[in-house]
Amino acid sequence: MKLHVMTWYVTATALVLLAGCGLAAAPTRPARTALEPAERACTSFCLDNDGQAVFGANYDNEIWKGMLFINKRGVTKTGWEAGTTGLYARWTAEYGSVTFNLAGAQMVWAGMNEAGLAISTMWLGETRDPTPDERPPLVSPIWIQYQLDTCGTLADVMANNARVRVADVVDHYLVCDRSGACAVVEFLEGKTVFHTGDTMPVKALTNDAYRLSAAAWQAGRLVGNSLQRFGIAADRAASFQPADTASAVIYAFDTLDQASGQATGGTPTQWSIVFDTANRRVYWRTSRNPQVRFVDFARLDLTCGSPVEMLDVHAPLSGDISDKLGRYTFAANLQSTLNFIQEWGGNDLSKLEVEVLERGVEAFGCEQPAAPYQEEKGRLLSPVVGWAARTLLYRYWPVLIAVGLGIAALVVWRARARSRRR
Repeated sequence: MKLHVMTWYVTATALVLLAGCGLAAAPTRPARTALEPAERACTSFCLDNDGQAVFGANYDNEIWKGMLFINKRGVTKTGWEAGTTGLYARWTAEYGSVTFNLAGAQMVWAGMNEAGLAISTMWLGETRDPTPDERPPLVSPIWIQYQLDTCGTLADVMANNARVRVADVVDHYLVCDRSGACAVVEFLEGKTVFHTGDTMPVKALTNDAYRLSAAAWQAGRLVGNSLQRFGIAADRAASFQPADTASAVIYAFDTLDQASGQATGGTPTQWSIVFDTANRRVYWRTSRNPQVRFVDFARLDLTCGSPVEMLDVHAPLSGDISDKLGRYTFAANLQSTLNFIQEWGGNDLSKLEVEVLERGVEAFGCEQPAAPYQEEKGRLLSPVVGWAARTLLYRYWPVLIAVGLGIAALVVWRARARSRRR
């Protein structure tokens, strides 16, 4: 397969994997423009619990499958597209994280890292990619993982805007750090827009542009499913009174119930997630398992090189499941991606093309000491070329060994033949 064709296929695969509510259309399939806004519904908010953030998020969509991943610190990663000057993004994860992914490892919908930084995704129809420039681009779900890998505070997230550029994005994001400092990050008319401080009167977000949502909430004109959910989340966040952490977590889940798709006439809520930044715990319940379960960062091994863990978000568990997570396997991760593509429908990507991306992600290795960000020098070839070679090696190693042994045998035979002629 020619280089430019393979690069296009992997980029197309990444587009399919965009992890927003009401997911983006890849070049290989027609856009699902028939979806109504209510079918692209997600809700997020943040409670200020006396200087400690309690972050809630609902994922509402007909696609219900998903995976939880434990992401290690000290892992060096790279993007696969270059900025206008030919440089690729390269960074080492300074923080470990727990993420909820729709389509495989590194493809994040929401997550929290060990510093207490939390982020979630919501679809926004007005979104437009930032104009290409020298900043290396990262497709949106990997852009989220990049923030969790490298940022301990909201200020870090905002500073990252000078380093990398989001690409193939159809979403906007609510980001909060442990102290409760929050921002809405939007990409409008080709520019990055941060709403924070005075431009962020309430810490909530749904599926309309934040400025419109906040103005409608303040005016009491909450018409339409998205604005109704925004009003519920905003009212609850604004009226919250600091409490013990357990009570704050319960309050967050109650808020998610009130703003759920079932309660507001939208698409069913598939996952409800609460990030407790004070105690570094991640709580969730799902449509297939209503029992609340959680993982505790204090009980996770986040060191690079330790076994990577993953879990079906609907697994039939409850309570503290920090020691009940499954081991990562390439086959399970690949199947998760293929399941998502099949659920989304209309794709003609082959399993090999998807596998190239997954092998590349799996190849991210440890680097000590970890430097949070290193901009790579220009490459002669895209990282995708190496990922494709790795995939072919894994797929066809028996044949390659047989060919290698045959060549070696031929060399030995010819050497002996020459020796006998002397």
